[in-house]
Amino acid sequence: MSPVTAVAEHGHEGDLPPETDPGLLARYVTTLAFGIAVQAASGVCRDELQRMADAGLRNWPPLF
Repeated sequence: MSPVTAVAEHGHEGDLPPETDPGLLARYVTTLAFGIAVQAASGVCRDELQRMADAGLRNWPPLF
């Protein structure tokens, strides 16, 4: 199952706030993950990769 499909299903099941665009959220997470993968392949240290992931997840929509 693609990330877009998985997030869309959760959106339809009420797991995300109603104003959330599941497709946009899935693309955001995919872009973040791919970006971190590129940084890791370029030799960025684990601590910095974790800081990037933490910063990205701070933008995750709040749950109810």
